[in-house]
Amino acid sequence: MSGRVHDASGLSGAILAGGGSVRLGTDKRRLTLGGAPLLVRTATTLRALVDDLVVVVAHEADRAPVVDLLGEEVEIALDAHPGIGPVAGLESALVTARHELVLVVATDHPELSIDVLTLLVARARSSMAAAVALDGPHGAEPFLAVYHRDALATVRARVEAGARRMQDALAALDPELVAEDEWRALDPGGRTALDVDVPDDLARFS
Repeated sequence: MSGRVHDASGLSGAILAGGGSVRLGTDKRRLTLGGAPLLVRTATTLRALVDDLVVVVAHEADRAPVVDLLGEEVEIALDAHPGIGPVAGLESALVTARHELVLVVATDHPELSIDVLTLLVARARSSMAAAVALDGPHGAEPFLAVYHRDALATVRARVEAGARRMQDALAALDPELVAEDEWRALDPGGRTALDVDVPDDLARFS
């Protein structure tokens, strides 16, 4: 995919790619589906929507695999607090972003819909909420969300208070949700929300 598909003025993107992929048993970033590694698929989709993109990883050693997949020019940031999970990645994403709105996704959503993400971004542009997220089968999706950069103070406070789950950080922001029936009108199979956590999940993408 190449080129912009809508006006992306003032939109940053962030891929949280610091997980250890322990349950999957292999590096998610390198896992190939549909002819391309997951990280490459995700980055290609976001680059069609955003002005700038950062990949957030957990450790310095993670830089080399990301550069190997995305090239020398990729912007990489480290988790603000290594070892506490993706909420530290969210903090770094908000610190690094160049624009007020930051579209945040994880590495492991192989079938992100451009139409759904465009809807999500449009809602965020018109919302007064600190974050706007898709409402998925299991509730608000913190890895399919647009965060206002000024949410940083709240996210940082939650981290300092011991929060380790992205869901906790998102809940503290009192997000606006894009109803599942609304976004699934653009993605009837709900494929955007599917992720790869364990080997059995791979069958959904065969």
